[in-house]
Amino acid sequence: MAQTRPGEQALPGGPAAPGRRNRLALALGVGQLLLAAPMLATVATGGLVVAVMGLAAGGPAVAVLPLVLLLTVGPLVGLGLAALIARTQGLPRDVRFPVIAFGLLLGTAVEYFGWVRPAIG
Repeated sequence: MAQTRPGEQALPGGPAAPGRRNRLALALGVGQLLLAAPMLATVATGGLVVAVMGLAAGGPAVAVLPLVLLLTVGPLVGLGLAALIARTQGLPRDVRFPVIAFGLLLGTAVEYFGWVRPAIG
């Protein structure tokens, strides 16, 4: 029987055994990454096309740097904030992955629906 504190009830499945992975958390994290992948691919491909066309039109290579920073800020900020939250809250290792994947998904979605999708048309 699982150990509980007074006044606490044990969960039906009980805690995961040491060394055993939480399959639900793993599936949730992988699902979030699969949702973020098409948006990340569109952002990366769009940025590459704009950069190549800008350079082909005779623009300086330094002009591409702000575009790269602008395209990477959304996913990286989401990823960084989620990693910071997971670290400071002391989440278990098997829960950190879906939290960080959600940060990447959220940052990518804000970037994609905020300005990439409206710019595409």
